[in-house]
Amino acid sequence: MSSIKRKSATDGLFRQNIALMSGLVTAPIIVASTTAERALVLVISFFLISYTSILLCRFIPQKIVYSFRILMYAMVAAVMFIPTAFLLNLWLPQTTNDVMIYIELTVVNSLLLAKTETRFYLKPYGEMALDALIFIAGYAIAAFAVGFVREVLAFGTLFNFRLCDPIMPAAKSPFFGFILLGIFAAVCRALSGRRRRKRRSERSA
Repeated sequence: MSSIKRKSATDGLFRQNIALMSGLVTAPIIVASTTAERALVLVISFFLISYTSILLCRFIPQKIVYSFRILMYAMVAAVMFIPTAFLLNLWLPQTTNDVMIYIELTVVNSLLLAKTETRFYLKPYGEMALDALIFIAGYAIAAFAVGFVREVLAFGTLFNFRLCDPIMPAAKSPFFGFILLGIFAAVCRALSGRRRRKRRSERSA
């Protein structure tokens, strides 16, 4: 695999991370990802709804008018929401109920309604499937990073296992979530910019 293809293949993790770099689908992370368990529920629901919908919607003919295609994408995601919510309610009922509104918002997330047309569906099926999975992994990185830090600071636990006394109870607030995600985004952008500058200097050398 060429260096360009290799770089493009990992875009979704950092360089085009949909939460840290693009600023998309940030509301669930900012508001709901206050613990590792909540982050886990958000990630699983995002994967089950978005990824399966992306794979299935690839078979919708491109000759259908764009506005109707997008509506069909959302309808497929709405169907996938039903078994996803059912399974999560069986496994983690309380946590799922606490973040249910953000699971519902996944039906109309930008990864499905925008990235499909501008990126995923321009690639062969196998390459598209891997690329979409990497973008979802990027979302998982952001959600877990925020959830881990906020749970330790606000509750002194991690996956409900006690580690210490609460350090900063206010860490569970949306305001802190916004600040924390912004810090992670700034670090991610700085590292990405540093790598770009390093590659340019290597080419010019």
